[in-house]
Amino acid sequence: MELAATEGASPLTSRGESTRERILQSAASVLADKGYSGTTLAGIAAQAQTKAGSLYYYFDSREELISEIMTRGITETHAHVKGAVEFLPAEASSRDRLAAAITAHVRYMLTENDIARASIRTLGQAPPEVQGPAIALHRIYGQYLAQLIEDVQADGYLLSQANSRVLRLLMVGAANWTTAWYNHNGSASVEEIAELLAQMVLGELAGPGRDGPT
Repeated sequence: MELAATEGASPLTSRGESTRERILQSAASVLADKGYSGTTLAGIAAQAQTKAGSLYYYFDSREELISEIMTRGITETHAHVKGAVEFLPAEASSRDRLAAAITAHVRYMLTENDIARASIRTLGQAPPEVQGPAIALHRIYGQYLAQLIEDVQADGYLLSQANSRVLRLLMVGAANWTTAWYNHNGSASVEEIAELLAQMVLGELAGPGRDGPT
């Protein structure tokens, strides 16, 4: 569904920027819960507590709005993870950096960040022209994580023969899937989930084992 063109429109006032952000956040909330096909302009307007016609001033189409959410979601996730890694002291090991990246990613997904959740939920659902810009950003983020994994392998924290690409896909997939089952009233906190995933990736959950019955 097309909205009115905004090309040549005057710059938004601070109030206009606030309204635009509210629409983005509302659209992200609907998108995260209902997915691409279930997200309508009427649903977004209802969530934003405004009239559907108000959306026409800020976005050309539903597709443009969703595309912006997707690109913003991966951009902000990458920035958050990179910031967490760079916050570590200079003497931090490659293992520390990868663990920080994993925990930061999980934390960001689960702290009521609808834009990040919506971006992940929509990936693979939207048509190529809508998700294309976000796909390119996902590749950049993937390259960043790949380098962290390769550093860990080079330093001997992971087996050098392990398939780093598959490990990265498993790691990110598990982190993103937490949004589907996490319950803030459940038995595990965000921090516990994040730490468990980091320990699992780095092979730190194995017990001593037993030689036989005791």
